Amino acid sequence: MPEIELICLANSRKLVGRCVAGLRTDGGGWVRPVRDSLDGMLFPQDYDLGDRQEAALLDVIRVPVSAPRPEFHQPENWLHTAGRWELVRRIPAALAGRLLAPALNPGPELLGDRHDRVPCELFLDRPAFASLALVEPRTIQWQIRAGVRGNRQTRARFELRGQRYNLAVTDPAFEERSLHLGEGFHPRGADGIAPADRVLLTVSLGEPLPATGDCFKLIAAVIVLPRAAAAPRA
Repeated sequence: MPEIELICLANSRKLVGRCVAGLRTDGGGWVRPVRDSLDGMLFPQDYDLGDRQEAALLDVIRVPVSAPRPEFHQPENWLHTAGRWELVRRIPAALAGRLLAPALNPGPELLGDRHDRVPCELFLDRPAFASLALVEPRTIQWQIRAGVRGNRQTRARFELRGQRYNLAVTDPAFEERSLHLGEGFHPRGADGIAPADRVLLTVSLGEPLPATGDCFKLIAAVIVLPRAAAAPRA
């Protein structure tokens, strides 16, 4: 069966399941394995690596797929098929910065514009060019607040070339790391991130909200490269 090898750059919450995405190791760009369902979300039996392990950020994994399954708002989707996901190797943090540098989106536009959402009706005439992006903000703050359903929500406020964004975080590992933070804004280092550490964000365009028809931009992963491991910038 066909397989795609990718660097995992997101393993995020999606409704009651997960959304996994990353960069293909063959240079083919972003890929998002999805189920054959309306929302495409994955369940544990889909992304299990064995012994109840799941892909972590910077893992290189091999995923069985059958064919491209682009959606009007997510052109990178591939249909996941039956078969065990395989962990190929783990990329050392010391190499990750240099390896991912060519994929960084400098901004100020993010996934096509400078807003935090896109009316999905815009994609009916012209499908989205991309729904995944990797960025490295120069400044960043964390925000804890109540979501529209009253749930705890972790957000990131950051800038890309002067353009400000404030997006919800759906990275479960980072949400857990932030549980000690109370409501309000917190500095970049509140989660133990050192001043010299590099922070990369994987931004994903979410599913259309039934109430508004908007596709919100979400932070699907917070990738922290420790100071000793951060490769020099070009």
